[in-house]
Amino acid sequence: MNKPFLYGRDGWNRRLLSFVKEQSGLPFHHIQRLKQGVWLLSTKKQQWILKEFFTVAKFNVQALFTKELRARGFMQTYKIYPKALILDNRVFALIQYIEPNSPGTFQYNQNENVVDAIKLLVDFHQLTAELVPTFQNKISRFYQLNKWEKRLGHFEQSLKLHTINPIVSHLKNFSSYGNWAMKKMKKETNFFTLEPLCIIHGDVASHNFIRGIDKKLYLIDFDLIGIAPAHIDYLQMANRILPFLNWSDRKLFSYSTFKYFENSYPFLTALAYPADIFREWLHFVKENPREQKRKWPMIERMILNQYKQRISFYERIRERIEAL
Repeated sequence: MNKPFLYGRDGWNRRLLSFVKEQSGLPFHHIQRLKQGVWLLSTKKQQWILKEFFTVAKFNVQALFTKELRARGFMQTYKIYPKALILDNRVFALIQYIEPNSPGTFQYNQNENVVDAIKLLVDFHQLTAELVPTFQNKISRFYQLNKWEKRLGHFEQSLKLHTINPIVSHLKNFSSYGNWAMKKMKKETNFFTLEPLCIIHGDVASHNFIRGIDKKLYLIDFDLIGIAPAHIDYLQMANRILPFLNWSDRKLFSYSTFKYFENSYPFLTALAYPADIFREWLHFVKENPREQKRKWPMIERMILNQYKQRISFYERIRERIEAL
């Protein structure tokens, strides 16, 4: 996302701080880089997030989208300063900082958090269904099966290059389940494009929810929004929360939103597609050796720690499908 720095980081940050202060008219006095492309800016009384965007067009879509959300009553997200800030052909946006009640505490390991996240997502989808006509020429249609089929192909290609990896046998098993699920899902392609459509969030990881200091839950980061059926987000959320449920299908379907899909052939089949394994492994193999060494314990935990529970879950899902 970022172009190569022409300055040392401290020099660049000072220049960026001065530029944003001048352009926005806000009395910023401190800047802190949080991660690549994201900074925290402070005045004496408030804080803002500064985020880099690929293009002005992408900024404009998100600025308009969040404005429409709030105008229609969805207040559990941030405001975006309406003007893009452009420095050295790089596009920046000022985004309202939502202060968390406690940093890093929103995780799917608490039932209350799962319930609240699902409810907020349902509210989000109900509203964004009304926004589809407004954004149909600005936001792309999202095709889950196309994305998953490409991911599976890339995953299988990567295995050919990592045959001596100590967890390759586990990865091959996941590949087998992925192929089985993909063949089944291709027989139900309409499910993944069904109307009514809405604007899905596209990345319902726990870090995109913030429990504010006011105890309300907020939804952030709309980089991956797309037009699709709401259940595309629910599939991803199921994949995110299942590790915290010890891969219990009984617990998953105890939530009313997922209960609705308990006997849905395509939804069940999609649950047996190891989306998270494929995603994280492909990220891992693209990293340089130093980053791979740092991330290896996480990869091992993800693939080995709940391997038996995950495989047992896939087998129970298969049994459910066969019983339909």
